[in-house]
Amino acid sequence: MMAYEPRSQDNRPFNVEVRPAGDHVVVAPVGELDIATAPELEQKLRELADAGWTHLVIDLRELDFLDSSGIRLLVARDQLARSDGHDLTLIEGSAAIQRTLRLAGVAELLSFRADG
Repeated sequence: MMAYEPRSQDNRPFNVEVRPAGDHVVVAPVGELDIATAPELEQKLRELADAGWTHLVIDLRELDFLDSSGIRLLVARDQLARSDGHDLTLIEGSAAIQRTLRLAGVAELLSFRADG
């Protein structure tokens, strides 16, 4: 299941912004999270966990698009965090991103907060 929204005028390239914030770190993927870009986010999340961060917040507000690869990554990282005794929280994305997660049946499995 995919969420389609009009792409930004500048067709911004995918990137991952990282912002330490006290006892947690905010990870904000920007652009399209799909089969081509999910490995980049996965690598960044792995690096942060390896560096000792135990509370990750993934901010979905800057996502323009989310496919099943991105959904799979979010669910897998959530399960890994839980099994390791860590915290993973998501900041809700656009209505289309949230709808995609609901239609995929995973929204209720993930921990969300409304904003940063």
